[in-house]
Amino acid sequence: MGFFYISDDPAPERGACDADVVVLIAGGEIDYAAAPQLRERMARHVESGARRMVLDFSQVTFIDSTAIGVLIGTGTRLQRTRGGSLTVICGKENTRVLRILDISGIDSLFELEYSREDAFSALATAG
Repeated sequence: MGFFYISDDPAPERGACDADVVVLIAGGEIDYAAAPQLRERMARHVESGARRMVLDFSQVTFIDSTAIGVLIGTGTRLQRTRGGSLTVICGKENTRVLRILDISGIDSLFELEYSREDAFSALATAG
């Protein structure tokens, strides 16, 4: 088990984004031990009415299949129950995590952005 953290971003710079957007920041290794914490945090926000979720993986160093399952489950739940969306931020320099997302094929199930600015701009454009 590696180092992992997750927190809510209490005051993200959203620009034109609505209040129905929740931003979570994760870092470290998201593996079988950390994935349940990620799942619980994301589920809590969906249950509280979040329609769009931004997950900042800028500081994530590794994800495994359990983390991939969490992303699939939450993204699907947002789409089906709220007509919402999941956006994952992962910088271009984070080739390890981007490669895992690419190999798994799930990067087509959510919006993948390389920076917070790009993520919030895409959300504002989508309305």
